[in-house]
Amino acid sequence: MVMDRAKSLLLSESAFYAAAVSSVVDQEKHYSSSSSTDNRRAGFARRYSSFDLSTTTHNENVINVAKAFLSTSCLELLIILESHSDQKSAQDRLIKIGRNINATLRYSHEATERFESGEELFPGIWTADEAEEVGNEVDRKMKSDGSLQLLVQECTNLAKMLTSDDGTMKCPTVRYGRTEIQMPIVSLGCMRFQQTWNRGGKPVKSADQIEKECQENLVNILKHSLHCGVNHIETAQGYGCSELQIGMALKQLFDEGVCKREDLIIQTKGGISSSTKKSDYKSSILQQIERLGVGYLDLFSVHGLNTEDHYNWLFDHGEEKGNLIDALKELRAEGKIRHIGFSTHAPAHIIKKAIESDVFDYLNLHYHFMGSYTASGDGTDAQLEGNTENIRLAKKHDMGIFIISPYDKGGRLYAPSNLAREIMLPDLEPMEYGSLWLWDKGAHTIVCGAARPSDLDQPVLAAIRSSTDKAKEDLAVVSRRIKEREEQILGKDWAESWHVGLPNYSQSEQRGFQIGNIVWLYNTILMYGMLDFAKDRYGTLTGNAKRWDSNKTWKENVFANPGFNWMPGCAYDESYDYASELKDVPEQNLPRVLEAMDFVHKWCAAKESASNDEKKEGDEAVTIPLEYQTAYDMRPWTAFPER
Repeated sequence: MVMDRAKSLLLSESAFYAAAVSSVVDQEKHYSSSSSTDNRRAGFARRYSSFDLSTTTHNENVINVAKAFLSTSCLELLIILESHSDQKSAQDRLIKIGRNINATLRYSHEATERFESGEELFPGIWTADEAEEVGNEVDRKMKSDGSLQLLVQECTNLAKMLTSDDGTMKCPTVRYGRTEIQMPIVSLGCMRFQQTWNRGGKPVKSADQIEKECQENLVNILKHSLHCGVNHIETAQGYGCSELQIGMALKQLFDEGVCKREDLIIQTKGGISSSTKKSDYKSSILQQIERLGVGYLDLFSVHGLNTEDHYNWLFDHGEEKGNLIDALKELRAEGKIRHIGFSTHAPAHIIKKAIESDVFDYLNLHYHFMGSYTASGDGTDAQLEGNTENIRLAKKHDMGIFIISPYDKGGRLYAPSNLAREIMLPDLEPMEYGSLWLWDKGAHTIVCGAARPSDLDQPVLAAIRSSTDKAKEDLAVVSRRIKEREEQILGKDWAESWHVGLPNYSQSEQRGFQIGNIVWLYNTILMYGMLDFAKDRYGTLTGNAKRWDSNKTWKENVFANPGFNWMPGCAYDESYDYASELKDVPEQNLPRVLEAMDFVHKWCAAKESASNDEKKEGDEAVTIPLEYQTAYDMRPWTAFPER
């Protein structure tokens, strides 16, 4: 159904303003009841009204927005959702649609009002050309209408996907390197739907401890995943009770005739330590297979090949304990494992070493359009930053390439900033851009860590249209826009050389500073406004820095904190002399490197105020620019293991 743009915009705006006004009233009540100094923040709340999308307080409002929109733009989807057998998922989809509309119209309204008032823009966010377009009323209407048209197309395709049984709306597959597996280009990650991480309190070890609501949600995710053609199920021993619950769910699906074992690609992972013996590792993996109830594993990954020590435990662990890689080879010979791989958060040079061993058939790693997460700032070649070189090397070795966390560690794309959306719309939403970019760069499959069935919708829809000329054109347009912005906001020389000579923790022998990562966060904030993402990452660096003991060796510090080699490195220390750490940085880059570290520390380590649009800097409340604020959050409710 073709959208009547004017009518749908009008209806959506009416519902949107009802929600926006109620949210402003709520914020003003909060501030006025706090203290006299907080009263002035009510003005900020009205100026930058954005209600808390992480709660359900206003979900009724955004559902009304979605229904009004769909009634005039995609009635078919509205009818399907109203009669859907899984009404919780139907409501989740309405919330997501409503939040998308809300974000588009809210930013359009605020940007236009700001432009008309002559208010000075926050420095450094926009180029001169961009600033002119952002607030111009005509340009804004075109951008808003185009963005809503994009949403209409997504809703139309979603209606088809939910009801199609003819195979036309299923996730495409590709050859997964030398495994020869036909792999869906989206995989189902299983670290967001289990009941608990088993990292505190009473551990969940048996079926009678599983809550009915959680298990029903998990089964519904698996059913929706299979309906969409996503038959690669990827979990780990370290994901709490995930393996246990998947085993229960698969038995149910097998018994109901939903699928057979041979229809699935089952992957799990198992970690290693200095004390792990070959015999113990083998026994542990057999227990994982038993928990999953699958007889054999299509894919098994060493979970967390993150350091030189991990590599040595696999290949040079001594006679008494035995090389752990031999346990995997024996299980493969016995038919319990078909293909061996590794999953990693390691520095780039460690990943390169593992690839070059030529033992592994595939790898799971971080690689995204805005960086390579923990490997950002790494690189053995001055021209290749992060995991770019490792992607090329994996292709050379004909390995399967699995991308970890494209929507979370790849920039929290489920909750993008207004700036990220503004750069990419009306052509693509950030989640779709991130997906298309990865497939274009040679990723075989990208994982969606689904906490609810609807989380698979956008990744699968992106996959279905990824091979079309229109998708390729949209990708090229947005990529060109980003490249042009990069040269103007960061500067061409800096964009190409910022990482040269920067150490991350593995080269920072005194304090484990993650300097390359910190400077990368600076670039990410300036380019995409991903402040909340940067805070998440920098928060781990701050925590690591607090636990770093100067009386211990570098290695003792790295392994004293179990999470350090997964989220490695320490934060910036304003009192530290970085001369020795930055000795290899080109002279022309040095002032900006220091500026970048200070910038990230001030924006990301600041104490939070109660408001979504302010941060604390000392006793002073500083307004967070509208462009740095989160546009929407595609998580309608808190995932089970995070509760």
